[in-house]
Amino acid sequence: MNVLVAGGTGALGRHVVTLLRNEGHRARILSRRPKGHVDTVQGDLSTGAGLAKAVAGMDAIIHAATQLTKQQATDVVGTRRLLAMAREAGVKHVVYISIVGMEGVGYPYYRAKLAAEAVVKENIVPWSILRATQFHTLMETFLGAFSKPPLFAAVPFNWQFQPVDPSEVAARLVEVVKHEPAGMLPNFGGPEVRDFKSIATSWLKATKSNKRLVNLPMPLIRFSHQFAEGRLLCPDHKDGKITFEQYLGERYPE
Repeated sequence: MNVLVAGGTGALGRHVVTLLRNEGHRARILSRRPKGHVDTVQGDLSTGAGLAKAVAGMDAIIHAATQLTKQQATDVVGTRRLLAMAREAGVKHVVYISIVGMEGVGYPYYRAKLAAEAVVKENIVPWSILRATQFHTLMETFLGAFSKPPLFAAVPFNWQFQPVDPSEVAARLVEVVKHEPAGMLPNFGGPEVRDFKSIATSWLKATKSNKRLVNLPMPLIRFSHQFAEGRLLCPDHKDGKITFEQYLGERYPE
Protein backbone atom coordinates (compact mmCIF):
# COMPACT_ATOMS: atom_id res chain seq x y z
CA MET A 1 0.00 0.00 0.00
CA ASN A 2 1.28 3.48 -0.88
CA VAL A 3 0.47 6.01 1.85
CA LEU A 4 1.30 9.70 1.94
CA VAL A 5 1.90 10.89 5.50
CA ALA A 6 1.32 14.65 5.61
CA GLY A 7 3.28 15.95 8.57
CA GLY A 8 5.40 12.80 8.55
CA THR A 9 8.28 14.33 10.50
CA GLY A 10 6.14 15.52 13.45
CA ALA A 11 5.56 14.02 16.89
CA LEU A 12 2.78 11.79 15.54
CA GLY A 13 3.73 11.46 11.89
CA ARG A 14 7.16 9.96 12.50
CA HIS A 15 5.56 7.07 14.41
CA VAL A 16 3.06 6.56 11.58
CA VAL A 17 5.87 6.42 9.01
CA THR A 18 7.86 3.89 11.06
CA LEU A 19 4.87 1.62 11.61
CA LEU A 20 3.83 1.67 7.95
CA ARG A 21 7.34 0.86 6.76
CA ASN A 22 7.78 -1.89 9.34
CA GLU A 23 4.65 -3.52 7.93
CA GLY A 24 6.03 -3.37 4.40
CA HIS A 25 3.98 -0.43 3.13
CA ARG A 26 5.39 2.54 1.30
CA ALA A 27 5.19 5.69 3.42
CA ARG A 28 5.98 8.88 1.54
CA ILE A 29 6.57 11.90 3.77
CA LEU A 30 5.17 15.34 2.98
CA SER A 31 6.93 17.94 5.11
CA ARG A 32 8.08 21.53 5.02
CA ARG A 33 11.45 20.36 6.41
CA PRO A 34 12.12 16.83 5.14
CA LYS A 35 15.94 16.96 5.39
CA GLY A 36 17.42 13.71 6.65
CA HIS A 37 14.42 11.54 5.75
CA VAL A 38 13.97 9.11 2.86
CA ASP A 39 11.08 9.03 0.35
CA THR A 40 10.08 12.61 1.03
CA VAL A 41 8.49 15.49 -0.80
CA GLN A 42 9.17 18.99 0.43
CA GLY A 43 5.88 20.82 0.39
CA ASP A 44 3.67 23.29 2.19
CA LEU A 45 -0.09 23.06 2.60
CA SER A 46 -0.34 26.81 3.10
CA THR A 47 1.09 27.56 -0.36
CA GLY A 48 0.37 24.35 -2.28
CA ALA A 49 4.05 23.83 -3.05
CA GLY A 50 4.91 20.19 -3.70
CA LEU A 51 1.41 18.81 -3.17
CA ALA A 52 0.82 17.49 -6.70
CA LYS A 53 4.10 15.59 -6.55
CA ALA A 54 3.31 14.30 -3.07
CA VAL A 55 -0.07 12.73 -3.93
CA ALA A 56 1.02 11.17 -7.24
CA GLY A 57 0.80 7.38 -7.10
CA MET A 58 -0.60 7.24 -3.57
CA ASP A 59 -3.45 4.96 -2.51
CA ALA A 60 -4.25 6.79 0.74
CA ILE A 61 -3.27 9.75 2.90
CA ILE A 62 -2.80 10.04 6.65
CA HIS A 63 -3.17 13.76 7.28
CA ALA A 64 -1.31 14.78 10.42
CA ALA A 65 -0.02 18.14 9.23
CA THR A 66 -0.80 21.35 11.08
CA GLN A 67 0.78 24.73 11.69
CA LEU A 68 -0.07 26.82 14.72
CA THR A 69 1.07 30.08 13.16
CA LYS A 70 -0.90 29.63 9.92
CA GLN A 71 -4.02 27.82 11.04
CA GLN A 72 -6.44 29.03 8.38
CA ALA A 73 -3.98 28.77 5.50
CA THR A 74 -2.60 25.37 6.51
CA ASP A 75 -5.34 23.48 8.35
CA VAL A 76 -8.34 24.72 6.39
CA VAL A 77 -7.35 26.06 2.96
CA GLY A 78 -4.39 23.70 2.80
CA THR A 79 -6.51 20.67 3.61
CA ARG A 80 -8.97 21.54 0.86
CA ARG A 81 -6.11 21.99 -1.60
CA LEU A 82 -4.51 18.68 -0.60
CA LEU A 83 -7.79 16.78 -0.96
CA ALA A 84 -8.58 18.32 -4.33
CA MET A 85 -5.20 17.25 -5.67
CA ALA A 86 -5.60 13.83 -4.06
CA ARG A 87 -8.92 13.31 -5.84
CA GLU A 88 -7.33 14.17 -9.18
CA ALA A 89 -4.54 11.69 -8.42
CA GLY A 90 -7.02 8.88 -7.64
CA VAL A 91 -6.40 8.65 -3.89
CA LYS A 92 -9.13 6.46 -2.36
CA HIS A 93 -8.96 7.21 1.38
CA VAL A 94 -7.86 10.09 3.61
CA VAL A 95 -7.50 9.61 7.36
CA TYR A 96 -7.52 12.86 9.32
CA ILE A 97 -6.34 13.18 12.91
CA SER A 98 -8.27 15.62 15.05
CA ILE A 99 -8.93 16.45 18.72
CA VAL A 100 -11.49 15.20 21.23
CA GLY A 101 -14.10 17.62 22.58
CA MET A 102 -13.46 20.75 20.53
CA GLU A 103 -17.05 21.85 19.93
CA GLY A 104 -17.78 25.12 21.68
CA VAL A 105 -14.37 25.36 23.36
CA GLY A 106 -13.04 28.90 23.04
CA TYR A 107 -9.49 28.00 22.03
CA PRO A 108 -8.66 29.58 18.64
CA TYR A 109 -6.71 26.60 17.31
CA TYR A 110 -9.76 24.37 17.76
CA ARG A 111 -11.85 26.54 15.46
CA ALA A 112 -9.38 25.86 12.65
CA LYS A 113 -9.39 22.13 13.38
CA LEU A 114 -13.20 22.04 13.31
CA ALA A 115 -13.19 23.89 10.00
CA ALA A 116 -10.67 21.39 8.63
CA GLU A 117 -12.90 18.52 9.76
CA ALA A 118 -15.76 20.14 7.86
CA VAL A 119 -13.62 20.21 4.71
CA VAL A 120 -12.79 16.51 5.08
CA LYS A 121 -16.48 15.71 5.57
CA GLU A 122 -17.30 17.25 2.18
CA ASN A 123 -16.19 13.89 0.78
CA ILE A 124 -13.74 15.32 -1.72
CA VAL A 125 -11.93 12.04 -1.03
CA PRO A 126 -13.59 9.21 0.95
CA TRP A 127 -12.62 9.80 4.56
CA SER A 128 -12.14 8.69 8.13
CA ILE A 129 -11.59 11.05 11.08
CA LEU A 130 -9.98 9.95 14.33
CA ARG A 131 -10.12 12.29 17.31
CA ALA A 132 -7.55 11.79 20.06
CA THR A 133 -6.87 13.42 23.40
CA GLN A 134 -3.75 15.53 24.05
CA PHE A 135 -0.38 13.89 23.48
CA HIS A 136 2.19 13.41 26.24
CA THR A 137 4.51 15.56 24.15
CA LEU A 138 1.95 18.40 24.15
CA MET A 139 1.81 18.25 27.95
CA GLU A 140 5.54 18.94 27.95
CA THR A 141 5.10 21.82 25.51
CA PHE A 142 2.48 23.38 27.79
CA LEU A 143 4.58 22.80 30.90
CA GLY A 144 7.66 24.32 29.29
CA ALA A 145 5.69 27.45 28.48
CA PHE A 146 4.29 27.71 32.01
CA SER A 147 7.75 27.19 33.53
CA LYS A 148 9.60 30.08 31.91
CA PRO A 149 10.20 31.99 35.19
CA PRO A 150 13.50 30.94 36.78
CA LEU A 151 12.18 30.05 40.24
CA PHE A 152 8.68 28.68 39.81
CA ALA A 153 6.24 26.93 37.51
CA ALA A 154 2.80 28.54 37.44
CA VAL A 155 0.11 26.29 35.97
CA PRO A 156 -3.72 26.20 36.13
CA PHE A 157 -4.10 23.43 38.70
CA ASN A 158 -7.66 22.51 37.76
CA TRP A 159 -7.24 21.96 34.02
CA GLN A 160 -8.06 18.37 33.11
CA PHE A 161 -6.37 16.26 30.46
CA GLN A 162 -6.30 12.63 29.38
CA PRO A 163 -2.80 12.42 27.90
CA VAL A 164 -2.07 9.74 25.34
CA ASP A 165 1.13 8.53 23.73
CA PRO A 166 1.46 9.49 20.05
CA SER A 167 2.87 6.06 19.21
CA GLU A 168 -0.43 4.46 20.24
CA VAL A 169 -2.47 6.95 18.22
CA ALA A 170 -0.19 6.25 15.27
CA ALA A 171 -0.89 2.53 15.55
CA ARG A 172 -4.63 3.22 15.41
CA LEU A 173 -4.22 5.45 12.34
CA VAL A 174 -2.26 2.75 10.54
CA GLU A 175 -5.01 0.22 11.24
CA VAL A 176 -7.65 2.65 9.99
CA VAL A 177 -5.88 3.48 6.74
CA LYS A 178 -5.70 -0.21 5.80
CA HIS A 179 -9.50 -0.52 5.82
CA GLU A 180 -12.34 1.13 3.96
CA PRO A 181 -13.23 4.76 4.79
CA ALA A 182 -15.38 4.78 7.93
CA GLY A 183 -16.38 8.40 8.62
CA MET A 184 -16.22 9.55 12.23
CA LEU A 185 -14.46 6.95 14.36
CA PRO A 186 -14.74 6.42 18.12
CA ASN A 187 -12.57 8.76 20.16
CA PHE A 188 -9.11 7.60 21.21
CA GLY A 189 -8.10 8.61 24.72
CA GLY A 190 -5.22 8.09 27.10
CA PRO A 191 -5.38 5.69 30.05
CA GLU A 192 -5.85 8.29 32.80
CA VAL A 193 -7.73 11.51 33.46
CA ARG A 194 -5.37 13.84 35.29
CA ASP A 195 -5.54 17.39 36.60
CA PHE A 196 -2.77 19.67 35.46
CA LYS A 197 -1.36 20.03 38.97
CA SER A 198 -0.61 16.30 39.13
CA ILE A 199 0.81 16.31 35.61
CA ALA A 200 3.08 19.24 36.46
CA THR A 201 4.17 17.61 39.72
CA SER A 202 5.19 14.44 37.89
CA TRP A 203 7.03 16.40 35.21
CA LEU A 204 8.99 18.56 37.66
CA LYS A 205 10.05 15.45 39.54
CA ALA A 206 11.09 13.60 36.39
CA THR A 207 13.10 16.54 35.08
CA LYS A 208 14.70 17.03 38.53
CA SER A 209 13.54 20.63 38.62
CA ASN A 210 13.59 22.49 41.93
CA LYS A 211 11.08 25.09 40.77
CA ARG A 212 8.19 25.77 43.09
CA LEU A 213 4.80 24.79 41.68
CA VAL A 214 2.11 27.46 42.08
CA ASN A 215 -1.46 27.79 40.85
CA LEU A 216 -2.19 30.13 37.95
CA PRO A 217 -5.85 31.19 38.04
CA MET A 218 -7.20 32.27 34.65
CA PRO A 219 -10.73 33.40 35.60
CA LEU A 220 -11.33 35.67 32.61
CA ILE A 221 -10.34 33.16 29.92
CA ARG A 222 -13.23 31.09 28.62
CA PHE A 223 -11.28 28.10 27.44
CA SER A 224 -9.56 27.84 30.84
CA HIS A 225 -12.94 27.15 32.48
CA GLN A 226 -13.76 24.65 29.74
CA PHE A 227 -10.48 22.79 30.17
CA ALA A 228 -11.23 22.58 33.91
CA GLU A 229 -14.74 21.29 33.18
CA GLY A 230 -13.27 18.32 31.35
CA ARG A 231 -14.47 19.27 27.89
CA LEU A 232 -11.40 17.67 26.28
CA LEU A 233 -11.87 14.28 27.92
CA CYS A 234 -13.34 10.99 26.74
CA PRO A 235 -13.27 8.85 29.91
CA ASP A 236 -15.31 6.11 28.23
CA HIS A 237 -12.47 5.62 25.70
CA LYS A 238 -9.29 4.88 27.63
CA ASP A 239 -7.63 3.17 24.67
CA GLY A 240 -4.02 4.09 25.32
CA LYS A 241 -1.95 2.02 27.72
CA ILE A 242 1.13 4.21 28.21
CA THR A 243 0.68 6.53 31.20
CA PHE A 244 2.28 9.94 31.54
CA GLU A 245 4.58 8.50 34.25
CA GLN A 246 5.70 5.74 31.91
CA TYR A 247 6.36 8.27 29.17
CA LEU A 248 8.41 10.41 31.58
CA GLY A 249 10.31 7.36 32.83
CA GLU A 250 11.43 6.54 29.30
CA ARG A 251 12.21 10.13 28.39
CA TYR A 252 14.04 10.96 31.62
CA PRO A 253 15.59 7.71 32.87
CA GLU A 254 17.18 7.69 36.31
